Amino acid sequence: MFVQRLLTSLNDEGLVWYSYSSHRWMFDVQKIEQKEMSEDVVKHMTEHMSRLPKKMQTGLKLCACLGPKFDAAIVAKVQSGANIGDNFLESCVDDGFLQTKEDSGYYTWAHDQVQQAAYELIPLQQREKFHLLIGSRLFLSTSSSEIDKFIFYIVDNMNRGLTLVNNPYQKYEMAELNLRAGEKILGRHSFQSSVKYLMTGIALLENDSWEKKYGLTIRLHDAG
Repeated sequence: MFVQRLLTSLNDEGLVWYSYSSHRWMFDVQKIEQKEMSEDVVKHMTEHMSRLPKKMQTGLKLCACLGPKFDAAIVAKVQSGANIGDNFLESCVDDGFLQTKEDSGYYTWAHDQVQQAAYELIPLQQREKFHLLIGSRLFLSTSSSEIDKFIFYIVDNMNRGLTLVNNPYQKYEMAELNLRAGEKILGRHSFQSSVKYLMTGIALLENDSWEKKYGLTIRLHDAG
């Protein structure tokens, strides 16, 4: 896929073209040799993605934060308020960014470096804010009956932006979500995997949590 993207890029810049008179592909060797060619696949993919329409770039950035595998339902929730188009996922499959099995509803990145390239579209200084926005948007658009289904998408993104949260109410809300994620993993008898959520939940507690949020506080400490 990388070779295909590289050739497409060269074609867009007029360095590779098809000659109808000679019925073969032509190329400008001298200009290609002068062009800087990074060996970093992620950099080349990111450069290609940065030339895509803004809607496509926004969708790729959102999906990059959802991990290596996600379903269409989570994309529908996270794109709320973001105009990425109705056929975004299908376009990503057609372009070779994503893969899906017929009627499965689930999508995976064609390669982990493709996901990384999409993630690199998010400026470094904006990533915490971007993750927090995604997590908050998912939380607000998910009913209480669906929380368990999407809990890890919600919490993982919120936790990436927790340093931006100063409101005590929001911190307690995030602590409760981390407790829920930790307890869900504990139910699968995976204590080590649950620790990061439980410890994050404890770190979010305010100094007066034993008085104001006793139930939450004791459950986090008992589980952790």
